[in-house]
Amino acid sequence: MKGAIEAFLFALTGVLALESTRAADWAHWRGPEQNGVSRERGLVDDWSLEPRKNVLWVSEIGGRSAPIVLNGRVYLNTRTANDVNDPVDRVHAREQVVCWDARTGGIVWRDAFNVFQTDVPAPRVGWAAMVGDPETGNVYVHSVSGLFRCYTGDGKLVWERSLFEEHGRISGYGGRTVTPIIDEDRVIVSGLTINWGNFKTPPPKHRFHAFDKRTGDLLWTSTPGGRPYDTTYSTPMVAVIGGARMLISGNADGGACAIHARTGEPLWTFRMSHRGLNASPVTDGRYVYIAHGEDNIDNNEFGRVQCVDPTGRGDITATHGVWRVDGIKAGSASPLVHDGILYVVTDTGELVAFDSGTGGKLWEYRIGTVGKGSPVWADGRLIVMEVNGNIHVLKPSRASCESVSHVALRAAKEQGTDEIYASPAIADGRIFLVTRDRTICVGRDGVEPVCDPVPAMAEERAAEETIARIQLVPYDSMLNAGSSVEYHLRAFDRNGRFLKRIAPTIEVESGLDDLQVAGNRLTAPTDAVERGGNVIARVGDLTAEARVRVFPPLPWSWNFNTYKERDVPPTWVSAFADFKPAAVGGDVALYNLGGQGKPSTYIWLGPDTMRHYTVKADVLLRENKRRLSSAGITVQRYNLILKGNTQKVGIQTWPAHVRIDRETRFRADPEVWYTLKLTVADAEGGCRVLGKVWKRDDKEPSDWTLDAFDPHPNRNGSPGLYIFGLAEVFFDNVQVFEDHE
Repeated sequence: MKGAIEAFLFALTGVLALESTRAADWAHWRGPEQNGVSRERGLVDDWSLEPRKNVLWVSEIGGRSAPIVLNGRVYLNTRTANDVNDPVDRVHAREQVVCWDARTGGIVWRDAFNVFQTDVPAPRVGWAAMVGDPETGNVYVHSVSGLFRCYTGDGKLVWERSLFEEHGRISGYGGRTVTPIIDEDRVIVSGLTINWGNFKTPPPKHRFHAFDKRTGDLLWTSTPGGRPYDTTYSTPMVAVIGGARMLISGNADGGACAIHARTGEPLWTFRMSHRGLNASPVTDGRYVYIAHGEDNIDNNEFGRVQCVDPTGRGDITATHGVWRVDGIKAGSASPLVHDGILYVVTDTGELVAFDSGTGGKLWEYRIGTVGKGSPVWADGRLIVMEVNGNIHVLKPSRASCESVSHVALRAAKEQGTDEIYASPAIADGRIFLVTRDRTICVGRDGVEPVCDPVPAMAEERAAEETIARIQLVPYDSMLNAGSSVEYHLRAFDRNGRFLKRIAPTIEVESGLDDLQVAGNRLTAPTDAVERGGNVIARVGDLTAEARVRVFPPLPWSWNFNTYKERDVPPTWVSAFADFKPAAVGGDVALYNLGGQGKPSTYIWLGPDTMRHYTVKADVLLRENKRRLSSAGITVQRYNLILKGNTQKVGIQTWPAHVRIDRETRFRADPEVWYTLKLTVADAEGGCRVLGKVWKRDDKEPSDWTLDAFDPHPNRNGSPGLYIFGLAEVFFDNVQVFEDHE
């Protein structure tokens, strides 16, 4: 009986969310149907800023991502207005969540947080849109630094995960960050990751991570694609097609893919390009539509619009393509499908309409020169935003497209146009527009909104009684000495329908034998040693696994004299891809070859919640073609880096803009061991970041080499190692211990 009730409540979650969105929320950046369609009527289709016409409010806070609207509030992920080119002001530059009252434009709350250990530049901070949960009222943000945060509607932080430090998410330079989505009890986000244990082997993979939207516990991960080409930002969507509830997305391997939305089990892949896909897919309930702007896998043309029959399974590239149009470069904006017409915004600023069933071209309309934002359909109109400040309201038909109104925005503070990368949001009779310099609310005051019901998703196949798949939750855990975690099992049928929750009896694999097991509870002993491995549960012939790392009390110390072949510490995140043991000077150290791929690398040694500790390590640089690497250590998201090529030592936290700018000359010779030491001390109004470096054979100096003050301190973070790998570098005698300074 209990299992039946849980299954009913699990299904009811989606129904409640649907009913809530009928009140005209825009909780997903593409609207309640995840496809850019609004059911509202009576909207303004003619407006201007100067002279002001049908503009209810304007905020001087702009951004790059699309806004969302939930329960009468507008939410935006963006950067602060601080000038990163100003040596005084850039220390205050951060990422932030802003919440406005949707009716008045007054700021209800905002929360700023640091950008750290990423090469993403300031103009691309705030890349991913937020997502809201109509059931709980919570909102979620995925930052360029890999922070995945859940807030209440009033701005209280509910939970936070650090995808960099916990899962080895890769940032890249371009800023491409995936917008999360909500489906039932899950909030799902994806990105390129390389981790520890069974996820340690290169190359990095595009993985989907499903978290419990209330607690932040990881439910499952899924890796449906192949070798990735790029970091990407395609937002997944959820739809029921052919009776199956599937999550559909573009993938970093150049294809589209689908997985079971509740379990992550791969369903199909459709290969398209030799570059990762950024545009988000849409569906009309029968077919899936997606586009890209790069080279195709089977011809020399760039770009494609593709219609896929999603009822196949496995690699359906050769079997389930319905139609395609090559030579359409549409790699940024997501398409829109409505009433048998597929609308596509190209990278070169054209709006192209196709018959959604056949792919026949109906017409094209020039909106400008650069297309980034995705179109929105509402009340018989299309709203399309172009990068160079152009906002179009258009009246489309199968025969043609007519202009209803056109606004060209100039920059608010600089010369030129007000750039636009976002898509509009529509809620409560108002249209919300985000540009680089502004957030604008368009509408008529005092007009009651009219909204038709949002269509329900198609019916799923009826649940079957036979359990076909089980999941052990939480899927990924970290245990300190003496701490415990309790597991539960989720059971699903072969179609991914949730059946019931089971209290499991767990077991541990070899290597975790010192952990204490009692039913569904796993406890690390008080004298725990460093461990990493899998926890196992069984139901009949079915097996489920979950990952766990165990961390002993500080101090931690690693020398690598007993390491062989490809050994690395079992709990280190991203280490296996970048390190291997190697003999140097009669000892064994961890060695990085350097010079291959992206040179900037971060290795994480412990939980991201750690604070008040010191890291110490020995490093040796080896010259290659007159080049030396940089090598460093990490404490609470600050780096102390010995810069071999420039013969300096410096402290940094956001390298793209050197937000903390402290460095000094230091001679670093090749083939010489140096010791680095770094700690972070609380201080009035911020924190002090203290670092020193010396030749390992010399006595440790009493004074700190560098002393930096941060008025916006990182209060916690994983200890780590840093490499800018232009040539070979070695690490030895890595230590993490409690502060004693």
